Amino acid sequence: MRAVRALTGGFGISADQPWLPGLPHVAAALATLLVFDGAAFVTGLMLATLASFVVYLPVTALVLNGGRAIAADGPAPLLPLAAQLLLLGLWTATAWVGAALVG
Repeated sequence: MRAVRALTGGFGISADQPWLPGLPHVAAALATLLVFDGAAFVTGLMLATLASFVVYLPVTALVLNGGRAIAADGPAPLLPLAAQLLLLGLWTATAWVGAALVG
């Protein structure tokens, strides 16, 4: 959980961190609403949210921190553009697969 808090800056938007990893998965899931119905959208959003905060963000934090856990008093690792794009791709794929399973 510390990795998620470190990468997202808590639940608010911080001026020090211009990119909040907690929101793009919602935008990726919203695109499924153009093709599928509401139930499929909600399923895709729920799967993307679960995968994001249970798998994608903690693994990204470990990779960016050299495989070590983030120290409580240490600085959060910065997300480079490549990591942001990879996370966006994973979120999009997860949302679409989840929506396709229901729709």
